[in-house]
Amino acid sequence: MRYLGSKTLLLESILNITRSYSEGGVFCDPFGGIGTVGSYMKKNGYQILSGDILHFAHCFQVALIVQNQSFFCGNLEEEYGIGSDEELNGYFNRLKPKDGWLVRGYARERQFFTVENAMCIQACIDCIWEWKNRKMIDEEQYSILIASLIHCMDKVANTAGTYYAYLKHYYRKALGKFRFQVLKPVSGSERNRALLMDAGELVRKNECDILYLDPPYNTRNYGRYYHLPENIAMLRIPEPVGKAGMSVLRSEMSNYNNKGKAAGAFRQLIENARAGCIIFHYTDKGLIDMETAKEILREKGQLEEFYFDCKGYNTMSSSEPSQHHVIKVTL
Repeated sequence: MRYLGSKTLLLESILNITRSYSEGGVFCDPFGGIGTVGSYMKKNGYQILSGDILHFAHCFQVALIVQNQSFFCGNLEEEYGIGSDEELNGYFNRLKPKDGWLVRGYARERQFFTVENAMCIQACIDCIWEWKNRKMIDEEQYSILIASLIHCMDKVANTAGTYYAYLKHYYRKALGKFRFQVLKPVSGSERNRALLMDAGELVRKNECDILYLDPPYNTRNYGRYYHLPENIAMLRIPEPVGKAGMSVLRSEMSNYNNKGKAAGAFRQLIENARAGCIIFHYTDKGLIDMETAKEILREKGQLEEFYFDCKGYNTMSSSEPSQHHVIKVTL
């Protein structure tokens, strides 16, 4: 799934900096998003503790980081004869397309999807919600199915990357056929956790070896940019308003999206951190002034700075600053 702030192209650089401290241990990512960094670090031998305040992001973390084996069908095998990933995919892809709130609000009235794809997605949503309400699946299974659905529907969404707006004309990918496919777990450590929790609370309550901090850089409220996936994950039928069909979410904006509160929230988080190493991944143009951030971090330990782009990182002494700025703090 395309996600704001995703570090897909920077994963090797993050791994290199992490390994310069330790090649194993507990890697904590309290701003974990859809699990891009956490799942990569899991694959490379770290035990992951990941968190986020958005429900759909938490579902991705469960699917990619917590899940270690193929989807456990459990009750579904007894009632529906679904005993494997392939049979699960086949079941969803054979569902009769349905009309409903997604089709009306996000296909006919707003062209986030073609009507044909929206009807297939609607059928999947209704099925997963029904299984959840009937307790045919547990919380982990629900998270895996929801993350898989959102990942697959994003492949045919007529958007430029978020659900803040749709494109004026159907883009090539939006004209493709929706197909459900359950997400496969990332191989690696089997003792991983994903918590639906505020980053400050997560850090205060948990100890780790490496604390990786990648907080929001600006005032974008991810809950608004991803209102549709969030509503689906929360089993909530939205009441779309305006051209973008954005429903009002009753979730508060993170302090890290507020210029007047971001530095204070960061200071408190760092004061509560219990880690051997902190890796702070930010941008020089973020809401938290970089000099202020460094002053806060110096109170914890020795700083080492890196600037890097998508091709890799270089030490500050050998490279001009680029957009991505990483500060490694050894306590």
